[in-house]
Amino acid sequence: MQQQAHEQGSRRFEACPRLPRSTVFYGGDYNPEQWLSEEDGNAIWQEDLRLMRKAGVNCVSLGVFSWAALQPAEDVFTFEWLDQIFDLLAEQQIFVCLGTGTAAQPAWLSAAYPEILPVNEMGQRQQHGVRLNYCPTSEQFRLHANRLVRLLAERYREHPALLLWHISNEYGPACYCEHCALRFQGWLQQRYGTLAQLNQHWITSVWSHTYTSWEQIQPPVSIGERSMQALQLDYQRFISAMNLESYVSEAAILREVTPHIPVMTNFHGLTRTIDYFSWAPHQDIITWDSYPRHNSTPDMVAFYYDFVRCLKNNQWLLLEQTPNQVQWHAENPLKRPGVMRLQSLQALAHGSNSVMFFQWRQARSGREMYHGAMVSHAGTEQTRTFQEVASLGAEIQRLGASFLETRLPAARVALLMSWPNWWAVENKHTPSRRFHYLEELQRYYRALWQRNIPVDIVSPDHALSQYQLVIAPLFNMISREQGDAIQSYVEQGGTFLTTYFSGMIDQFHRAWLGGFPGPLRRTLGIWVEEFDPLPEGRTNTVVGQHADEDWSETYTCEHWCDVVHLEGARALSVFGQDFYAGQPAITEHQSGKGTALYIATRPDAACLDALIARLQSQLSLTVPLLVPRGIEVTRREGEQLYYFLLNHLEIEQCISLPRPMRDIITDQIHQQEMQLPPRGVAILIPMGTPLN
Repeated sequence: MQQQAHEQGSRRFEACPRLPRSTVFYGGDYNPEQWLSEEDGNAIWQEDLRLMRKAGVNCVSLGVFSWAALQPAEDVFTFEWLDQIFDLLAEQQIFVCLGTGTAAQPAWLSAAYPEILPVNEMGQRQQHGVRLNYCPTSEQFRLHANRLVRLLAERYREHPALLLWHISNEYGPACYCEHCALRFQGWLQQRYGTLAQLNQHWITSVWSHTYTSWEQIQPPVSIGERSMQALQLDYQRFISAMNLESYVSEAAILREVTPHIPVMTNFHGLTRTIDYFSWAPHQDIITWDSYPRHNSTPDMVAFYYDFVRCLKNNQWLLLEQTPNQVQWHAENPLKRPGVMRLQSLQALAHGSNSVMFFQWRQARSGREMYHGAMVSHAGTEQTRTFQEVASLGAEIQRLGASFLETRLPAARVALLMSWPNWWAVENKHTPSRRFHYLEELQRYYRALWQRNIPVDIVSPDHALSQYQLVIAPLFNMISREQGDAIQSYVEQGGTFLTTYFSGMIDQFHRAWLGGFPGPLRRTLGIWVEEFDPLPEGRTNTVVGQHADEDWSETYTCEHWCDVVHLEGARALSVFGQDFYAGQPAITEHQSGKGTALYIATRPDAACLDALIARLQSQLSLTVPLLVPRGIEVTRREGEQLYYFLLNHLEIEQCISLPRPMRDIITDQIHQQEMQLPPRGVAILIPMGTPLN
């Protein structure tokens, strides 16, 4: 069967030319197998192709959840329907991002090999259903998944429409079964070498939890060991590594059979179980699924776009978003007219080379039957959503092939993010249950975004020398090596800013001795004696100390207050209330050629805005264009320069221009200023000599 599939694929397609890549990829998840049992299924496929032409679609994700349709029984494979769809798409010059289908195993597989199904934290084995419902260490799952992947690769490796491999979908399954326990024990042996080393790094002498054999170490289930932070931290690392191992096993087959086709999986929502920084080197390109809530602010959308942009040096694609609404948030109002277009072009503004949706045609049943789609249940081109989709498709075609070679210029500001740090900050054994790591990162990102200061979001292990300013909120977990790198960065002229609850533990979740903030104490020039997690609703004030530097305002703060002693730093602000009134709240320390700042509390938005404004002035941080507040501006550079102007306001805005520019969407030339309508977007090219 495998040999037959390979020969058919090679014989049919070896002489076909590759499809031309002429513009941004535009389209969505296409699930034609959902119509195989319909009497008019073929007619629906033909109508799909007609509407795709009308909408400007040039790329679809295919086969993402097609395992059962491709393999209805263990030794039966039915690729014929997929052959037909591939050929129909190729005739219409539509690329295929081909899914391996391994995110949702068929029922026959779970029934035949029940050990594939995962065990939850209560020790209960799950029944078949939903998706990603498998143990990430299961050998049977990988065996069957890899068999399917190889058949797909051999069959379609020469097809002219094949653009990209899409492995599984939105990884993240966790399991606590006996096989996971065995793999975890082996993983720990490789990480620590000996039990003595593990006991030392985990400090298992606390509560007499010292291990005397590897077999005694079990996953942190709810009825077992949950008091040891290091165990929980390492199990989270292990689960991310096992998911990655499963992904890599499929990727290796695809790279062997189709070395000319890029391989990836789609990231989404900064899944807490998957450390994307460790996954990024294994992706040929980064892809992202964007589903902001209806009340998400535009800076939150931009935050995620900038994060994925930085994972692989500006190489990313927007693979999924909804054209109107989802069905799985608590509240699911429609996107208002213009919002879908605004969010789509915002992705291009942050470096994406695609605008894709989930999904093309709305499902007739299942969990996502009410999830928005490019083509609704009405099946007509007359809907508002389809009209907006088609209009956007026409606009995107104006960008042309040269746009694909542009990138955002290097940012001068970095925001540090870390999955192990996230796990540590939100561990239930911390002094506060009100820590929300991503929200804290986004507060600092928002203060930069509001001023249109370009920012990269990178790992603490990323090289820092290219940045003028590095911001690390809640930098709770820090290794000695990371601390040394930051000290060197500051001494050589960099500016570093961190916050409360930083420098508390090392990479093994052990408290730093000798005073907080651990390895950052010398860099920051302070000592944190103790900390005061404030009850919800209680606030304090941050009082400025330097009127001569325009830093004399009083701001509100909440959640946390550190008791800080100066060791070379100076206080920019002090606390205004409680027994530590008059003691440092915001400090600044000169170290070598650079500066390090510490914020000992959670200040309000006005304080953060003032602080970023001060740093922007001191460091001469430039912005792409000077525009009113509420207008987002980015710049993409290549042979041509593109300015994206996005109006996130409900009112028209007047934009002053430094030189004449042409809007490539409207083809209108603006001399000195332009009017940007509510929720409007302009993509401007300077008139005159192109950028070299």
